[in-house]
Amino acid sequence: MKLRCAIIDDEPLAVELMEGYVRDTPFLTLCGSFGSGTIALSTLRDHPVDLLFCDIQMPGLNGMELSRMLPPETRIVFTTAFSRYAVEGFRVNAVDYLLKPISYADFLSAANKA
Repeated sequence: MKLRCAIIDDEPLAVELMEGYVRDTPFLTLCGSFGSGTIALSTLRDHPVDLLFCDIQMPGLNGMELSRMLPPETRIVFTTAFSRYAVEGFRVNAVDYLLKPISYADFLSAANKA
């Protein structure tokens, strides 16, 4: 079974890295990449995914706020440079919390948890 996933990050290089990781992971299918939570929200409401790789600190709608607006069955892996959001991330039932820079081994481990 393939998991449909999406990536949200306001850093283009981070998005590019994560897209490569998804392409290298046979059980994941990329359904979209977004540069902001606001843009992603409208698409994800109409076309939900199984797994979301989401940055936390973004302009406008941040990843933590976005996670509370998505269907409860959407599994979320937070991808961030800041460890200070970890406790709050697990309060919204995140599957995992990855600190940048993210290695493929850590990415794969989080994807397997999902």
